[in-house]
Amino acid sequence: MPSGVRGWTSGPMPRSVPASASRGRTFARHFGVPPDLTEDPVTGSATGGMGAYLFHHRLIREHDFVAEQGHWMGRPGIVDVHVEGTPEDVRSVSVGGTAIVVARGTLEVPG
Repeated sequence: MPSGVRGWTSGPMPRSVPASASRGRTFARHFGVPPDLTEDPVTGSATGGMGAYLFHHRLIREHDFVAEQGHWMGRPGIVDVHVEGTPEDVRSVSVGGTAIVVARGTLEVPG
């Protein structure tokens, strides 16, 4: 696991990935840190970091790929990843896909 990264696992598509995970170049799982140990079905921020890491270390050479997550918890998700730059100089990573609203609210900051 990369230094400073907790609760993040990923890599090239292993054989044990569920059959429903057929589009992805990678399959990832992201778990919370104590005391919240639940698994996140799809994690854009972790997927972006994973994309930069894999591209930088030439484990993935494509600038555009699909990442999958959430299959084992019954909430499969697909994330489109785009890496800008070269492996030596990753400039930016964009992640996107379809999402649903699970909560709405307002945050008031005193000021």
